[in-house]
Amino acid sequence: MAQGIAGIYSELYTAIVSNESLFPSLPEITLRLRETLDDPDCNVASAAKLLKTDPGLSAFILRMAGSARYLTRVPPSDIESAVRRIGLRATGQLAMLFFVRATFQSPTPALRRQVISSYHQATRVSVISAFIASTVKGFDSDRAMLAGLLQDISVPLILRHLVERRELFEDERARDAAIDRLAPLVGVLILKQWGFDEEMIEVARTRKQWQREGGRKPDLSDVVLIARLHSLLGTPEFGQCPSFDELPAFHKLPLGELTPRRSIRMLEQAQDEIAELGRLLAAV
Repeated sequence: MAQGIAGIYSELYTAIVSNESLFPSLPEITLRLRETLDDPDCNVASAAKLLKTDPGLSAFILRMAGSARYLTRVPPSDIESAVRRIGLRATGQLAMLFFVRATFQSPTPALRRQVISSYHQATRVSVISAFIASTVKGFDSDRAMLAGLLQDISVPLILRHLVERRELFEDERARDAAIDRLAPLVGVLILKQWGFDEEMIEVARTRKQWQREGGRKPDLSDVVLIARLHSLLGTPEFGQCPSFDELPAFHKLPLGELTPRRSIRMLEQAQDEIAELGRLLAAV
């Protein structure tokens, strides 16, 4: 099995470095928005003007700005007021989030159920990451939400290759093992190609690396690892994972003594916000 997975990774790596069209390229609107937001002279009006060229993205930003996450007494009435509400940096994070949603599409009916399932799991990790980041000083919750989704960015591509190997694809345990082995490796390749910074690349690299030590200070990878373990509560996989207090990340983040019961209570207290974010991200 290990030899087969290594062979698949070798094929994927060769294919990606020689044919970038195998995974989605960043759309022009995303590249232009990144360039605009990196400009020191960028302002709300210029960002909003660019967003208006993509109705789907504009609608998504407007819905996010009107969610409980950002809501004030008066909901934003147009894209410019939405950008002003959430800020330029968050606008860039949410625009990338919108694009990443579109990468979780199935090219064939045979893959649709698996791709949608992987997206729903990634979404849960994403929204829990945002919630945890919002409770810990020094973290950007929008960036954490994007990081949670990007950690599984390679899964659809991996599934498209696994479906060609029926003995792996049709065996749930073998398929999941292959994904867990390949996802960090391929995810790093994709995020490097897309020009993400090292902190975000490290999040992909450390997917399910439960015993990761990292540096002395907590970082984004710690947040997403904790979020992923939370996302598995109530699933068969959770029983195969280490306990909360066995994760080095838990001892670095000021979250108190977490147990499954405390974690469930924490998520229940944020149930409405998490559910709303989940709905906003759920359309695939």
